Amino acid sequence: MKQLKNWDSNTWLSTSQYINKFINFLGKVAPLSKKTAVLDIGCGRGTIIAKLAERFAFIQRPIGIDIVKHKPQSKKIKLIKTDALTYLRSSNQKFNLILIKQSIHFFNLKEVRQLILYAKKNLNKNGYIVIFSLNTKVNEWPKFKSFTDKLKKSLKKDEKIIKLLKSLFKKFRISQFIYKVHLDKKYYLKMLKNRFTSCLLNFSNKELSEGIEEVDHNFKNKINFKDRLICLTFKNK
Repeated sequence: MKQLKNWDSNTWLSTSQYINKFINFLGKVAPLSKKTAVLDIGCGRGTIIAKLAERFAFIQRPIGIDIVKHKPQSKKIKLIKTDALTYLRSSNQKFNLILIKQSIHFFNLKEVRQLILYAKKNLNKNGYIVIFSLNTKVNEWPKFKSFTDKLKKSLKKDEKIIKLLKSLFKKFRISQFIYKVHLDKKYYLKMLKNRFTSCLLNFSNKELSEGIEEVDHNFKNKINFKDRLICLTFKNK
């Protein structure tokens, strides 16, 4: 499978406004303090844990893991190029917060079972696993037709994953993180060209170019929509 490299580079997900609002929300579902030990699975460039480290001055450097090698955004974080199952299976380190933001869909159902099993093993008592995934019922991203079709298929898989997660956690909280996105159309078209989401990875250059033309034709110069994420929170007792 092609690797997703640009989801947190020059997108609304990389803006300080988005990251600050996300961290404020995260602090409401899982307590954060300087003593919190954090693991971010599918961390990308580590922008979220870098901001967390800046805000809370963690005693222990937060760890981010990703299958793509990235340069750390801060000396206050540690990035490791590896896959989540390999890392959690072999690690003896305990965490107060394991964050899985918009990366759970890269795992099949068998792997999700293993991931949660290993994550629980690496979780301190009263620690939290917090998982964010696209809202499977409502998605307002501006899309071209074949992008819409691929996303629908992907969201059906997400529904199965969320159902499985609920059965694995048994006791959990579910909430929703909503961010209002305001973009110039040219900026968004560049995001499409850079394949900011996994649904765009397997389009040929020709297919993607035609899709971008479709979005350019169908949307106004200012693009406004709500980015909606489902949040599942599990507390280890």
